[in-house]
Amino acid sequence: MRTLDIIRTCFRNLTKRKISTLLTVSGVLIGTSAVIVMLSLRVGMNIQITNMLSEWADLTLIEINTWWWHGDDSDIVPPDLTDEIVRSFKDIRYVQSATPFYANIWSGEQLAVYTADGWVLQWSQFVGVYMDELENFGYRLQEGRFKQPGDPPATVLFGPYTGSNVYNFLDDEYAWAERDWNTWEYISMPIEDFMSEELFIIPLSRVLNEWGWYETDYSVIGSVTAPNMDFNTELSLVGIIEPTANDWTAQEGIFIDINFLVSMIEAFNEVNSDFQMPEFSGTYDNVRVRVDDMNNVAAVEEEIKAMGYNTWSWNQAREQMMQQIGTIQMLLAAVAAVSLLVATMNITNTMIMAIIERTKEIGIMKVLGCDIGKIRLMFLGEAALIGFLGGAAGVIFSYGLSFIINTFFGQALMGMFMYSDGEEKINISIIPPYLVLLGLGGATLIGMLAGLYPAQRSIKISALSAIAHE
Repeated sequence: MRTLDIIRTCFRNLTKRKISTLLTVSGVLIGTSAVIVMLSLRVGMNIQITNMLSEWADLTLIEINTWWWHGDDSDIVPPDLTDEIVRSFKDIRYVQSATPFYANIWSGEQLAVYTADGWVLQWSQFVGVYMDELENFGYRLQEGRFKQPGDPPATVLFGPYTGSNVYNFLDDEYAWAERDWNTWEYISMPIEDFMSEELFIIPLSRVLNEWGWYETDYSVIGSVTAPNMDFNTELSLVGIIEPTANDWTAQEGIFIDINFLVSMIEAFNEVNSDFQMPEFSGTYDNVRVRVDDMNNVAAVEEEIKAMGYNTWSWNQAREQMMQQIGTIQMLLAAVAAVSLLVATMNITNTMIMAIIERTKEIGIMKVLGCDIGKIRLMFLGEAALIGFLGGAAGVIFSYGLSFIINTFFGQALMGMFMYSDGEEKINISIIPPYLVLLGLGGATLIGMLAGLYPAQRSIKISALSAIAHE
């Protein structure tokens, strides 16, 4: 009996038992589609949660803060974060960039960034960084350029909304950006083009008012007799950062060289003997490390932790969310797998009944000299074919279920995470090609395994007793 004859025989025998074959295939269909859909939900939710968190934060970013709880021992004090340590982070595999984020100074409070016509930026936070590392942190510019070698120390980059609140100390007048309070988007800025403005920075004085509170003294700006004017410096604004929803620091911040910022803090303390800022000790409380790919974040974090530091990243939050969702989905997949087990038993039962019905046929094939291995292969082929047909039908059915889930339940399920993609359909069930192959291959393999016992039983039937069987 040739292989082609065996395949034809398998199809012919299955079509003879249409109802039995249809019911058995249906069992495989249900089990296969249930497993595929459960796994597709894991794939889809992983993608959607990653997209959601990517809009909120940079998933390739790692933060190292010395004030965080450290491991299981609250008495552990991590090593100081010095410039040398920060540079050593850059030597770790997969790390693209590393810089301190020194941000405890505000324009309009300790220092003033002001224009030639008297407008002082209010509540814009200075962010002291290694300026030559910013481009590697993924920032993009809507105009201008990044700091280059040869630029003066007082070179800065503004966030897209830096200067949304300004005060004119000459006219005692405030101005604010106009916003759409329904969407919180900025419509217009009080100063539309900072790149064309002549900008300066100066340490301010803090004086006691009549109520005993310290308030900012703007009169030192422009006063040739004020000691503050010795530190008045022209700023070089070279670029404006593109708006980004996942970095709040960059929204209204002023990126500036950390060494220059430290010199301005020292100048502030020099002119404010009664109101001192903490001096820079050479160590940092906050350092950020950017990794080349979010899939490498965990490995980099482990290496940094081995150096004695504790880390945090949004990628950790993503993994924790996926673990919780994955646990639920794997439980559901296990329930779905039970239906596959039932389908396996049905295939076994169907094939045993087929052997009983075809006992005489098996005897005739043996008497005619048919190879025993071919007889076994014929029954294995029928079982595998049932599994394959059920798997193919299950894959098709899975696509239908996936479409229904995405159309009617995608927005609702992601709404539980406070995430929406507007009016667009959110696909929380995604069936990649490997799931299709897994469904087809798994169902076919299950069919073959279910057919092993019946096939082995078929070759043990005596030829003479089989011929005499009624």
